[in-house]
Amino acid sequence: MNTTTGSTIEGPSVADDTDNDTIPTLRTQIDAMDAAIVRLVAERRLLSKRIQTARINGGGTRVELGRERVVLDGYRAGLGAEGVALADAVLRVCRGAR
Repeated sequence: MNTTTGSTIEGPSVADDTDNDTIPTLRTQIDAMDAAIVRLVAERRLLSKRIQTARINGGGTRVELGRERVVLDGYRAGLGAEGVALADAVLRVCRGAR
């Protein structure tokens, strides 16, 4: 159980789903998850833009590297080493144009 979201991450192993009839169903579920990820990243980008604007208006920098390290570490903790690449991509999308 993911204590942050309350969702269950564990599920059947890939070897448990050998029936080809389940592939379309599983792909539909993945498509729905991908759509949700896109919506969440878009929402995150809007929040990030608000933070960047507030920081700049307050005399700060647009990007706070210490905060980005915290985000990278969270993805690494949750997804392993590959999570860092995902976090980096999310951060790049949310930083926007300079």
